[in-house]
Amino acid sequence: MKKLRVTIGEKVYEVTVEVLEDDEGRVSPTPLPASLPRQVASPVYAAVPAPSGTPSAGGPDPDVVRSPMSGIVQKVFVHAESRVELNAPVVMLDAMKMDTYIYAPRAGSIAEVCVTPGEPVQVGGLLVRFHPVA
Repeated sequence: MKKLRVTIGEKVYEVTVEVLEDDEGRVSPTPLPASLPRQVASPVYAAVPAPSGTPSAGGPDPDVVRSPMSGIVQKVFVHAESRVELNAPVVMLDAMKMDTYIYAPRAGSIAEVCVTPGEPVQVGGLLVRFHPVA
């Protein structure tokens, strides 16, 4: 059980929350309602621009996952040589006191994890690199 204080407007509420499952293990993304447009329900990995000065020949590289925002790496869910499925969580960032899960853009094998917990990242910063698909 965890005791939390929630403030809404000027009202303060103290609540007790039972933790049924901790997010230290594999995290399943919570499905969004079907009524939301598809582009909202999709992870945000593909639209992240390469940092300035980095060559981007022909668009986003399908073998890398870049940070969609500036933040602090809270958790890394993968390691080098691990296999991941499409949309599996790979990194959790803290940005403006909100946890943001970054999901795998494709299934495959991880070649390199480029960040560690506690490390700051900028928009477009490299998080994870996949082995290229043959």
